[in-house]
Amino acid sequence: MAVIFGTILVLAGFVCGIGYAVRLSRANPGVVIPLLRTAPSQPRASTLLNIGAVALVIWGANLMTADVGPWAFVLLIIAVLVPFNLVRFWHNRRVANAS
Repeated sequence: MAVIFGTILVLAGFVCGIGYAVRLSRANPGVVIPLLRTAPSQPRASTLLNIGAVALVIWGANLMTADVGPWAFVLLIIAVLVPFNLVRFWHNRRVANAS
């Protein structure tokens, strides 16, 4: 049962991560979003979504650790980093093609 609740929480965190990245992309329409620095404009809602995403994913992975083992940590990294990087790559490519 913990795996089911953990999966739901990880998926909710994944959705929050996508929401964070989309809001960040919309707040910086003509600017390249850097990887290791903050974007020029960071809305408060996107920051809250990012915090929520990380918290949900950590909570979900923690619930699944007993059954999944160390793979929960890999799932945690994927669920946090993949949404941001996908939207960031898409946004940066769009900005580069526009200029």
